[in-house]
Amino acid sequence: TLWSVWKVTRRSSRTSAKPSRRTQRTFGDSAHPGSLVGTFLEADAISNANGARRVHIFALWTALIDGLAPIWPATRTSLGGVSLGDVWPCDALKAHAAASASEGDKLVPFHKLTGWTTYSLVEAIEKVLGWKFEGLEHMTGLPEYRNGALLVDLGVLSLRPGAIPASCFPNAGSGIPRLPPSHPAIIEWRAMTVIELDRIADEIRKQLGLTREQLSLAQVLESATWKGGHEIAKQKRPATGGPPIDIESDGTVF
Repeated sequence: TLWSVWKVTRRSSRTSAKPSRRTQRTFGDSAHPGSLVGTFLEADAISNANGARRVHIFALWTALIDGLAPIWPATRTSLGGVSLGDVWPCDALKAHAAASASEGDKLVPFHKLTGWTTYSLVEAIEKVLGWKFEGLEHMTGLPEYRNGALLVDLGVLSLRPGAIPASCFPNAGSGIPRLPPSHPAIIEWRAMTVIELDRIADEIRKQLGLTREQLSLAQVLESATWKGGHEIAKQKRPATGGPPIDIESDGTVF
């Protein structure tokens, strides 16, 4: 989990990342997730007349983005001297960028692990503490291999012919390429996955006659796309159950 990676990063003498003051204020010296509520969200929560508390999702997201910043490898994309984590330059955006475009306009933010952690904490905080998070519509789908694999296995997305060199197929007979997360095909695949997840959620709501409040994106991810991606992978690749595109990862992306 992100918490485990964070603790290892804190303790490793080989990393150059130094915890910021805000990181320590958010998670405390023990890096315990409970400190997030006591030291950060409490300050942003608003109590109703009946004592129930509500807080905007931006408060939780900001705490996680800032507090977990030290876990990202120094080799990741940086902007203004800050390592951005799961953010990547997109060749498709570069090709269509205006001459006056800033450096950040060519980057695609995914923050998959941070997003997953956010969804998990929202559920726990709302159920255990009785708080209410506002602004959940600003959350995106998770650009991870199960959701993305579903789209490839069903033929919604496909690799362009010639986009992947033969050297990226460690087992030519399987037809499954193995690529680093920085590869343009992976970046475009993940970006399109985020877009298609919104479309899938909208279509499911339309078919069932439900609103966003009645069927959230998080519910669609858990019960439909992630589960569906897992099941179709087992059908198509029963020996491994893996995705149709293999990704080299150091644990900070998937």
